[in-house]
Amino acid sequence: MNRNITIGLLLVFGLVLADSKAQSNVAGFWLGITYPGDPTQSVYNYALTITQTNTTLGGTAQSANPKLPLGGLAYIKGAVSGSTVTFNESDKNGSTAVRGICYWQGTLTYNPVDESLIGTYESIVNGTTCFDAAGGKVELYRVVLKSGSPVCKGSPVNLVVTGKDIRWYSSSSGTNLLARGNTYSPQITKTTTFYITQTLYQNESPPIPITVEVVEPTIKATPSNTGCDKTNGSIEVVATGSTGWQYSLNGSAFQSNPIFTSLGPGSYTAVAKDAAGCQASQSVTLTTDTPPTITSLKSTPPHCETANGEVTVLATGGKAPLTYSINYGGSFQSSSLFTKLPGGTYTLRVRDANGCEVNSALSLPSYKPMVILDAIEVPTSCGQANGQLAMKIAGNSSPVQFSIDNTKFQDSPTFTGLPSGSYTLVARDGENCTISQSMNVAASAGPQRVAVNTSDAACGQKSGSILITTARVAGVEQYSLDGQQFQSSTTFSGLTGGIYTLTIRDDQNCVITQPVQIAVDCPNLVHLPAAFSPNHDNQNDALAAYFTFSSLTIARFTVYDRWGAVIYNRANFVLLSGEPLWDGFVNGQAASSGIYGYRLDCQFPDGTQTTYRESVTLLN
Repeated sequence: MNRNITIGLLLVFGLVLADSKAQSNVAGFWLGITYPGDPTQSVYNYALTITQTNTTLGGTAQSANPKLPLGGLAYIKGAVSGSTVTFNESDKNGSTAVRGICYWQGTLTYNPVDESLIGTYESIVNGTTCFDAAGGKVELYRVVLKSGSPVCKGSPVNLVVTGKDIRWYSSSSGTNLLARGNTYSPQITKTTTFYITQTLYQNESPPIPITVEVVEPTIKATPSNTGCDKTNGSIEVVATGSTGWQYSLNGSAFQSNPIFTSLGPGSYTAVAKDAAGCQASQSVTLTTDTPPTITSLKSTPPHCETANGEVTVLATGGKAPLTYSINYGGSFQSSSLFTKLPGGTYTLRVRDANGCEVNSALSLPSYKPMVILDAIEVPTSCGQANGQLAMKIAGNSSPVQFSIDNTKFQDSPTFTGLPSGSYTLVARDGENCTISQSMNVAASAGPQRVAVNTSDAACGQKSGSILITTARVAGVEQYSLDGQQFQSSTTFSGLTGGIYTLTIRDDQNCVITQPVQIAVDCPNLVHLPAAFSPNHDNQNDALAAYFTFSSLTIARFTVYDRWGAVIYNRANFVLLSGEPLWDGFVNGQAASSGIYGYRLDCQFPDGTQTTYRESVTLLN
């Protein structure tokens, strides 16, 4: 980079392929100097803050003319391979084509003894912004604590760091100078942070914190006493305040395992030693534990099913943890609760950590479950949802309730109004026990909807007709139109345009209805009913418009009460024949029964526009 420009540069090291050697760690703050190969060029100071992820390097750097504060920015990327660091400079966008600046590429060698990075650089000549093939030497140093840390409390502290012209400060402000030089022997009794600078070429670096850990190890030895006259005691040692612990008991060889086992009653001295050789000790006494005692047994007899009784063992004493058995010691568990037990006699056993055991016997009474005496199924008729199911039980504990979905229960054992299908009827007694029975409601035949062919009525004439097509045997069904007399004929004629209710009745007097529309052969005729009843019976539930063409474009539809106030309004929508204009609700509430006026502004498919001013009777 051309250092004649007074812009300092932030360095970020460039990516280079690493080999399989062990990689050096060069992360941290470095202070350095560059020596141009051209003796006429100036020597520059550098301050680098390097980050490292595996072999990839990044970070920041500043540079300055001698005796001037560090400043400026540049961006580089780089990598480390073994002890070799390579880098390429660029601007923040990764470009080297910056007017008036020559960026560098170079190679440095890391020396872990004096924590230095020394190597060479050369300008990246690109033929557009950099034409000077200059180069030189780079020399950087890092402050690293080389003496051991942590140190034992009370031991002499002799600190050694790397770097050039070292100054030791007590705070990050760098105002209280403690010592100068690469060695310092402070009088400290607790963990202390020193702030160290190095100075190269009349430029002092910012203070770098180095913490010296002073270790005062502590120890806690926890005994586990023996029991039942056995040599099964143990001592577990927990040491804190440092790392790399090893342990000894009564002067034995040190070991990494903090637990000493197979110990008898007596006095012991436990010692812990950390990686720095600092030690702590504690005296421990092992005694003999008392055996466990079963104080009581709590039981719940089995109910509902044949194996759901429970037994809980209450025990005291003994060496924790206690374990429990219900099969004469054949197997043990950590829980004192035993579940899913049938009625019978059991021997409970408690064992402590020392192997001491105690027994106690218990009897659970058996349970007599409910039984189903009868299940009654009544099939549907006329293809309707009118089947029935019922159940009779015995052996229950009152009160008993019944359910057909195992969610909602009722006092009556009979369920009515059921469609055909399979069901599971459940009975639940006063002890919350249940019994169930799979049941079936048989299906039944009834009249079905029929295919209908219609002939349109001439405009204003009674010339429409209905022809019914059915696969049923002739004479089995009869038909009625709008509640008139039933007939065996499948044809209705002499009809005006409109909506009719067709009723079909079979030979079992089962009926079903379906709507039939006779179209009117008038181009722009809209039928608007004079009344409707929104009672959700799927017949005339809303004010709807009926017509024979494809759709009707509604500009605005407005409903008025008897005082002329607007209570409902819709605009700009397309309506299909039979779709509702108004469902009889206002602001989410059902409108009162009465006569309502309305205005309908619409446009027919041929572009003709018209306005209907009518009234409708709402029946609730």
